[in-house]
Amino acid sequence: MKKLLCTLIILGMVFWLGVSTAQAAVSDTFQITVTCNFISINLRNNGDTLDYTTWAIGQKAENTATTMTQAEGIKVVNTANVATDLSAWVSGQAADWTNAASAGTDQYKLEMKCFDVTQVSPDLSIGTFTITSTANPGNDIKAGLAATTNQFAYAKFTTPDPTTSGAQQTITVTILSATAT
Repeated sequence: MKKLLCTLIILGMVFWLGVSTAQAAVSDTFQITVTCNFISINLRNNGDTLDYTTWAIGQKAENTATTMTQAEGIKVVNTANVATDLSAWVSGQAADWTNAASAGTDQYKLEMKCFDVTQVSPDLSIGTFTITSTANPGNDIKAGLAATTNQFAYAKFTTPDPTTSGAQQTITVTILSATAT
């Protein structure tokens, strides 16, 4: 009987040792969480009811400056998740005129300025950015715009002085959002 008891105790110890020295898991899992920088803007009318399309200035005399009204302003809806810089350039030149730093013979002057809130009477007499570029990325109009922060952009247009063409001119302006530098 002693022999049987000793054998059972030894077998129990061997079983216990076998369980306690079982191999560890040979695989495990982990998760990766990542967010990419996302840059996107939408140009909307000042009331944010429609996409912004055209600023129809109408017929003006030579060397006349015209500033957007509150209703004509552009709401730049920033959906980026990183700080961005806004720039603008003339991506579609007028048929008979070119953009320049000042109005001149067949040259117009286009200025822009951004505000944090809509402006009842936008003051573009100081602090504006003159749009002389015709290439991407263009002239800066707002630096360091915080993620998801909107801006209200207004333009001031000065007609040429003088001009050789009285025909209606169409100018296309592109606003670009890029990672803040």
